[in-house]
Amino acid sequence: MTDSSHGGELVQSAQAKFDLSVFGLDCVKRAAYRVTGNAAVDITLEDGFAVCALNFSKAITRAAADTAIERLRLEVLDQDLRGTIASETASVRNAILALAFSRSGLQSDD
Repeated sequence: MTDSSHGGELVQSAQAKFDLSVFGLDCVKRAAYRVTGNAAVDITLEDGFAVCALNFSKAITRAAADTAIERLRLEVLDQDLRGTIASETASVRNAILALAFSRSGLQSDD
């Protein structure tokens, strides 16, 4: 990412791009929300990419900004995998819920 000679430089923002043919926009939005602890995230679309600009509430070192970008990238991957697992297990989850509700007495027998 950045060599150690620039680790002390202070920055107010950092940027990451995500290919929308790999990651869905919803996935990127969820990840951005999860990493907003010390930065606001602006998302724009450019040529098939979601461009995330992290705007830090106060100037931080380049090394800390790189760490924030790495955290965002990992969170995007995590959200993508969560979405994949949710879609792959939806039928089983729905069957379990249907069985649970059918035995709960909450539904009428109409």
